[in-house]
Amino acid sequence: MSTFRIATGQRSLEHYPTNAQRIWYLALAVIATIILYYESYVLPSVAPLVLHTFGLSVADYSRFLLVSNLLGALSAIFGSLSDRIGRSTLIIYGLLITAIGTLIIALASSLWLFLLLIWVVGFIEGIILVVTPALVRDFSPRFGRALAMGFWTVGPVGGSVLATGVASQTLSSYGSWQSQYVIAGIVGFIVFLVCFFFLRELSPRLRDQVMNSMQEKELVEARARNIDPEEATRHPWRQMLNPRLVVSALGISLYLLMYFAAVGFFPLYLSSIFKFSVAQANGLVSIFWLVNVAAAIIIGFISDRTLVRKPYMLFGAIATIIVTLLFISRIGVPTDATLMAVFLSLFGITLAIGYVTWMAAYTETIEDINPALVATGMAVEGFILRMVVVLSTLAFSFVVRNQLDGQQWATWWWVCIAGLVVFVPTIFVVSGYWRPASVRTAIRQREPESPLSPETA
Repeated sequence: MSTFRIATGQRSLEHYPTNAQRIWYLALAVIATIILYYESYVLPSVAPLVLHTFGLSVADYSRFLLVSNLLGALSAIFGSLSDRIGRSTLIIYGLLITAIGTLIIALASSLWLFLLLIWVVGFIEGIILVVTPALVRDFSPRFGRALAMGFWTVGPVGGSVLATGVASQTLSSYGSWQSQYVIAGIVGFIVFLVCFFFLRELSPRLRDQVMNSMQEKELVEARARNIDPEEATRHPWRQMLNPRLVVSALGISLYLLMYFAAVGFFPLYLSSIFKFSVAQANGLVSIFWLVNVAAAIIIGFISDRTLVRKPYMLFGAIATIIVTLLFISRIGVPTDATLMAVFLSLFGITLAIGYVTWMAAYTETIEDINPALVATGMAVEGFILRMVVVLSTLAFSFVVRNQLDGQQWATWWWVCIAGLVVFVPTIFVVSGYWRPASVRTAIRQREPESPLSPETA
């Protein structure tokens, strides 16, 4: 029996779903991503309390995050297996493992048991970083890709919102970091059950194609009969270790240095430098994530309507540089919660503009190389991104040795600016046009073979 049939079983759809069904499966993928990232991001939201409990320094904390991200980089490679064994299987059982692990973390009484469990969750999260965007791509034709990826970013960002939001609302009542892991583990198990019964995926023959709009549904199903999934996925790494993908993945990883700082260190930074309480700091960071989610969805919609990605990627990089410079200027200056919320909101908007449109452009570039290997292409990005996180976390531990020293933090923000500058030239290697008129011309040239229009995507 085919390895594809064994792996996907009855979760595999042999016919492209209706629009309502497609949106339901996309929603489940997003919900699963939210919860997996939520469980992973509980630690940053309670970092000051964990550091106090185990007597750790900021440098120690950074090194532990480094190990977790290194494991995540290695696990990203395993996410590529979903091109062969299916997406939903990895997502569903990843949810189960992380839910159990998260609950057990709350019971950890020793530092090494605590760290071991944190690293297990980090390993699984590295797999999901690859699989969920691949599943979202499968259910999103190109003319709606940026909006779909905007909703996908609700996953990692929504996870951060949940982690910081729940912490800000419940830490004062429960008074312990363990409570946050219990809450996250229970929620994770509930979502596992929902996905176990309802999550589906496209059959390999359907997903191994480029689909521009829902109008091509019948065409995609007709072409599926002539596709050999085993042949299409031969030599996956030889195909996906393409210079265009490697350069682009490195570029976005550097673009996201500020995002990594937000995930791992913003609550600590705000409580150490600006003297906000842990609950206040988490509340402020929740504003950053909420604005980021809204901006991601809006910019995804706009990018799909205008049919271009690259101008938004460039604007996002330039705008984030400007906001970072303003952010640096506040170090050592009394800053109230309202003004800090404004700065964090601006970061949320500018980072979303560049990242969501990059996600759409990158998946489209993978498709141009081989649409049967989307997860492998995402694994390339996932591995590089996690390695950049590892290296940046290591560098951070040497730059910020004293969490109370504002100038050490300022040095790191300058490193983030350098990453944004390096990202700019990598925009040119991905697929896509700079002007909407160029896209419309390309669409008209395709019309004899496949009548479609962006308005009906």
